[in-house]
Amino acid sequence: MKEILTELKNNGMLLRKVPLSKHTEELCETAISQNPLALQYANRNSLNEKICMQAVKNDGQVFRYVPSQFMNEKMCELAVKSDPELLNNVPECFRTTKICLNAVRKKVSVLSYITNEKRYDLFNEKTPISLIKKIVAYNPTWLMYMPNRLDIHELWMEYMEDDFSIAQYMPKQIKKSEDILKYQESKGRLSVDEKFFDAKDKIFKVKICVTYGQILPSDKNCRKDRNHYFVTLDFQDFDEFYSFLKGNLSNAELRDYDFNGVDLHKYNINGAIIHSKVLINQGLYDGSFFASLIKNIERYPNAIENNELTNVDEFYPLVSFDEDEYENQSNAILFFYISDIHLTHRIQQQYGDYATFEEISYYVKLLARKIVSSAGMRNNSFLLIGGDTSDNLSLQNIFYSELIQLWNKRKIIVIAGNHELWWPYTDLELNVSLCRDFFHKKGITFLHNDLLYIRHESEYGILNEKEILNLSKNEINELVKSCSIIILGGLGFTGLNKEFNAIDGLYGLSFAALSDEEKLKKDIQESARFNAIYTKLSSTLYQKRVIVFTHTKKDDWTTDDYNPNWIYLHGHNHRNYYEISIKRKIYADNQIGYRGTSIGLKYFYSDNDYDVFSGYPDGIYEITIDEYKDFNRGKQILMTFSKTDGSIHMIKRNATYMFFWYGFQLAQSRVKSLYLLDGGKTRKLGKNLLFDLDYYYDNLEKYSNNIKILLNKYTCRQQRLSEFVMRIGGSGKIHGCIVDVDKPDGVEGYSYCHLYVNPIDGKITPYFAEDVKSRIVYKDIKTMLQTHKRCKLMANIYLQLEKENLQDLPAIQYSTQLEGLDKNSVYNEGNLIYKFSRIISSLQYCYNKNVVRIWKESLLDHDFVMQIAQSNQIQEFIDERLLIDEVEYDQDNIV
Repeated sequence: MKEILTELKNNGMLLRKVPLSKHTEELCETAISQNPLALQYANRNSLNEKICMQAVKNDGQVFRYVPSQFMNEKMCELAVKSDPELLNNVPECFRTTKICLNAVRKKVSVLSYITNEKRYDLFNEKTPISLIKKIVAYNPTWLMYMPNRLDIHELWMEYMEDDFSIAQYMPKQIKKSEDILKYQESKGRLSVDEKFFDAKDKIFKVKICVTYGQILPSDKNCRKDRNHYFVTLDFQDFDEFYSFLKGNLSNAELRDYDFNGVDLHKYNINGAIIHSKVLINQGLYDGSFFASLIKNIERYPNAIENNELTNVDEFYPLVSFDEDEYENQSNAILFFYISDIHLTHRIQQQYGDYATFEEISYYVKLLARKIVSSAGMRNNSFLLIGGDTSDNLSLQNIFYSELIQLWNKRKIIVIAGNHELWWPYTDLELNVSLCRDFFHKKGITFLHNDLLYIRHESEYGILNEKEILNLSKNEINELVKSCSIIILGGLGFTGLNKEFNAIDGLYGLSFAALSDEEKLKKDIQESARFNAIYTKLSSTLYQKRVIVFTHTKKDDWTTDDYNPNWIYLHGHNHRNYYEISIKRKIYADNQIGYRGTSIGLKYFYSDNDYDVFSGYPDGIYEITIDEYKDFNRGKQILMTFSKTDGSIHMIKRNATYMFFWYGFQLAQSRVKSLYLLDGGKTRKLGKNLLFDLDYYYDNLEKYSNNIKILLNKYTCRQQRLSEFVMRIGGSGKIHGCIVDVDKPDGVEGYSYCHLYVNPIDGKITPYFAEDVKSRIVYKDIKTMLQTHKRCKLMANIYLQLEKENLQDLPAIQYSTQLEGLDKNSVYNEGNLIYKFSRIISSLQYCYNKNVVRIWKESLLDHDFVMQIAQSNQIQEFIDERLLIDEVEYDQDNIV
């Protein structure tokens, strides 16, 4: 031991060679006294606070090796004094203001080691400005921790001069400082967002918007792309409030202030929203605008009012998730819709006998904001407004000016209702032109006897009435072939309505100069104009998906049948309903009406696909790679295609398609072969010569029909279930063996609640899933709907149907997997219920999209297919023919 002590006195670092079991307090102290760095090798059980303190005194760097139980405040001070970076090793309990501040004084960068909360405690009125400038020079954002002093204000302004974005880091109290606000105003960065009287706190408030990001010319009326923050200032006295605003009370919401003792004659109250009773008491009320609104209602009472059956008190929530990866609802386009807002009637209900223009303007803007807020964060979707917003152009201007601040105006599509045509001219076309000019200036799409077609949700084209009627069918098809959005829009008119038509004063001054006989004749003529457009497009675009967007219902202007491929929206009659079936799709269930108590948006999804070859007659074609890619894009089939050393051939027969690649299997191959294209993949074919295209063409219809026979019984069962789900307000989307229940999210496209339809026995398994690995299975649909908040509206409708008529509920056989369980649900791990879903999905490409992507010669055997279909033993075909017989791909297989 003595020998070891002697060696350690000469070289303390030799302690690392001494086994820890032989460490004693004397050995450790001797070694550390000779070289403090030996502390890192010492057995903790042989140390004490005294040894550690001495080591730190001799060499502050060894502080990082001091066990926490031996640390004290004095030791921490010594360490940080020797090296500010050691602050990072100081336990939080010893990071006193003194230690931290001393560290920062020596090296400002160590402020990053200190918690945000403690940083504010370091600096006060006595902190030298020289230290503050040194700190901020290292990191300008650290200005936020500095005290609220005038010299600090000057520093803020100095840094804002160089980079205004620093303003976002200012503490709340500094943001409110008068000198700071004046500086920001001088730089054009300050604007008043709101000014109002808070009745609850009994104070006046001004909400100021400070823009710290780049200001672009396009940002003038829209803040959603800017970087900004808000500051709210409070004023106890009206004069202080008025003085701060420099006498500008425009849009100040002061309806809740009684103005007792305030003579409003002495103030500029232009644009202020002051209660009409206050203005009446002070002799300042001008009721001419309100009177003109009411006069319009009285002059043209609407025959529809007494037959109104509006009931739109609930609006769909937008929440959902889909556990299956196959073709989710993000491939659909989200459309919000509303009609018959009738601003004039709502104003009368809101204010009664009198109201100022400012009160009316405030209320109309509030309605616009409420409408938009009902869509959540989906205000970049399409918004369809189906007429009868107002007969007053001033009200329309207020409403739509506010709306385009809140919604992408390029995606707002408006048609005129009969109320828009009440004023001001006695000529219908002049009133329509007035509407066109009004919406054109707003940047909003207005349709009246027009066809809107949109490519990729951004490339807009419009055909007017004359162009629609004069263009050939081929020319129209060519224009819209790559469009997923096609909207025929117009009022429609009421020439075929025997109960309510132009004779009842529906069109105001537009028809006022005519006799009753002439009014009806004119109504019939206008209806015939729209019907001519509808008939032309129906024969031209029958297989396309067209949204027929009219103010009046279809039966008012045509006797033609509904096109089952089209979607119909209308308003006007204030009798809310919708119908989703194989025969027709009608959305007329968000007519707000005269007496509706709620206002908000409803929505529907439209498939985001199109068919670029819909105008091609049956036949065999060689097409380009770009055309093939466009077709798949139109069908919402995600794929990458990189082959270039061959040709693509298309077979089309009875609207069913097959695509082939004719080329070399490998680069070294000598003979070209024919391959079936499955998106970006190629599948080997038994008949693979170019002339075999005739074989596939001759058999395509038979093959496709056999697949539909195979899936028909099963798919019809799914379809009936889907229609019921849609009837109660759900999604109803079918993919594979699954029917989605809750409506999916417009952005992510997911649903959470589903129905699994077993292809073997047709039994239903309701389940909830947040991911692909687990799910909660329910005993029946009702239980699942009642369990989840997102399904509340559907549950209410389901219970109502159950109460009213049990025959309206579908006859459903549920899975027996829950038999014997008392619980309503069971947590189910694994993917057992997906046994057939993906195979069914592959066949559904043919059934739903009319694209054959798998070719099995056995499916040409009608008797074989009928045998499987009649015995309902789909699993035999799947197991024996598709799962065992693996598909071969070439080396260029791309998913």
